[in-house]
Amino acid sequence: MARAGGRPRISIEGRFEEDRDLFVRALARGLTILALFDVEHPQWSLDEICLHTGISKTTAYRMLRTLEWKDFVVFDPETELYHMGRATIPGAYLALSYVGFVRGAHPFLERLAEVTGETVELTVEGAGGAVVVDQVATTHPFKPNLPIGRILCSVANSSLRMHVAFRSEAERQKILRSAQLRLTPHTVTDPEGIASQLATAARDGVSYDIEEQDLGVCAVSAPVFGADGDVKAVVTVVAPSERFGPREKKKNTDAVKRTAVEMTRYLSRATTAAG
Repeated sequence: MARAGGRPRISIEGRFEEDRDLFVRALARGLTILALFDVEHPQWSLDEICLHTGISKTTAYRMLRTLEWKDFVVFDPETELYHMGRATIPGAYLALSYVGFVRGAHPFLERLAEVTGETVELTVEGAGGAVVVDQVATTHPFKPNLPIGRILCSVANSSLRMHVAFRSEAERQKILRSAQLRLTPHTVTDPEGIASQLATAARDGVSYDIEEQDLGVCAVSAPVFGADGDVKAVVTVVAPSERFGPREKKKNTDAVKRTAVEMTRYLSRATTAAG
């Protein structure tokens, strides 16, 4: 059972308004290049970078040479591929502020996986989508391909949809104005349909992916709130469609919602204790 990751990589945020007074186009292009590198795509060729960013080869090459000089990327002359450089390591450790949260959340994921018998994953908000930060695999022989660190960038995914459902109205409208790819015959792509899904997710505190992102794969997600009332993370149960009939759907839904409430309480207690 395979489950697609973050590609094709299309930002759900839409294009930045490049005419703003404080917008530095050259910096934005360089950051766009750096944003391509992730756990699923650790290396890129110059041609691939140009294809995915829309930046001309001459400009992309100059930017890559600058990033290489500053040690943000490294060029391998044998493979002719670029990968992340040592200058990115301090920032990576800074991002590990999530580690404490993930470590504390892991036992909840283990119990949820035991109750449902399915793969469980945890995502947090990231640039351009939601990032998978932890998972517990099913004990069944066939496991979904869910690498930690992958980026979910389609609202066909129940986890990202749950994150988006609690964003501001302006942010939701921006997403509705951007084109959504039809990943399967079940993918909802029209703005009205997506808006209805987001409203339902916010109202019910649960969202579903019934073969919308990948054929043969279903999922149910619920939000975990921080002490400030914002969505801190989203917990998801992923299962093959043959194990997601009405009975299993209800069981998984009840379990994921219960776990999300328990994790929310845990975060509240942890915040109170830290204060």
